[in-house]
Amino acid sequence: MRAQKSLRALALLNIFILSGLLTTGCLSTQRYRNYNWQLDSLRYYTIKIDSLLAVQSNEIEQLRIDLYTKTNELSRKFDMLNSRLGESETQITQLYRKLGPSQEAVADSEAMSQISPESRLLYESAYKNYVRGNYREAIEGFQVYQKAAEDGPLVDNALYWTGESYTALGQLQKAVNTFQELINKYPKSARIPTALYKMGIIYEEGGDRRTARFYYNQVVKDYPNSPEAALARNKLQ
Repeated sequence: MRAQKSLRALALLNIFILSGLLTTGCLSTQRYRNYNWQLDSLRYYTIKIDSLLAVQSNEIEQLRIDLYTKTNELSRKFDMLNSRLGESETQITQLYRKLGPSQEAVADSEAMSQISPESRLLYESAYKNYVRGNYREAIEGFQVYQKAAEDGPLVDNALYWTGESYTALGQLQKAVNTFQELINKYPKSARIPTALYKMGIIYEEGGDRRTARFYYNQVVKDYPNSPEAALARNKLQ
């Protein structure tokens, strides 16, 4: 817009000078023709710049519309993914209750009795934040607990719930990385079947079905009698 205004101002200035010179009778015919040619050139380039600016303005507006549309589409997909992950969590919980309602609670209680009161307070506070939907606070709490407890009881659980919190926040790559850290550091953890199954869901919902099948098959192969294996078999079928 500034270039356009400058050109217009220059054109007006030339017209003013030309008029003054004509009035004083100081212009020859050849110089008069040269000024006319310059004015025609200025008019041409002014029209051309106007046209280019109009095209650029339309392109910028279209880009803005496309960005808005794609942002809304991504938001809807994240909402759908979180909803489906929540449904899967409910299914797993129901299967645990059906197959062994007290086993997990007993294991957690035994682990709680082995940690210090300070560590127990950290863990319980972080877990309460997770249940209440305060996922960022839950992640911070579980990370503080891991540093305080080092490799003590429930550190694998803290990693698992950290992964679940990242999932709930839509930070799926961080969730996968956390579940993988759990698998690598604590290969005997009771949380591994669920972590593997959750990784399968994340990849499936992300469109990478090949990787999803890899994790579903791993659950079925390594933990055939787990509730997650039953869910994984349904997914594979």
